[in-house]
Amino acid sequence: MSLFSLQLISPEGSIWEGDAEAVTVCGIEGSLGVWANHAPMIAALIPGELIIRDPEESRFFAAGEGILEVRPDKRVVILIDYAEAFDTKEEAKVKAKELIDLL
Repeated sequence: MSLFSLQLISPEGSIWEGDAEAVTVCGIEGSLGVWANHAPMIAALIPGELIIRDPEESRFFAAGEGILEVRPDKRVVILIDYAEAFDTKEEAKVKAKELIDLL
């Protein structure tokens, strides 16, 4: 399994940093998944679920607006205005829906 370096950063500081197998976010044109060796890109993010799959477990977040960048060196940086971690996907989904309803 291939891994990439991922940083999730909010205005308050680093929320999560480590090696990941994949990350799934809500882009302005729909759900977006990034895996190791993804082509460089920048994407605008909207409120929704954010899931990080690392070698040991999946991590679930409700996330606000932001920007995802896959850098040429294959590192991924997500700058986000809000992110809250949850133990389950269902909990993250409920909070993400609350964020979406605020729009």
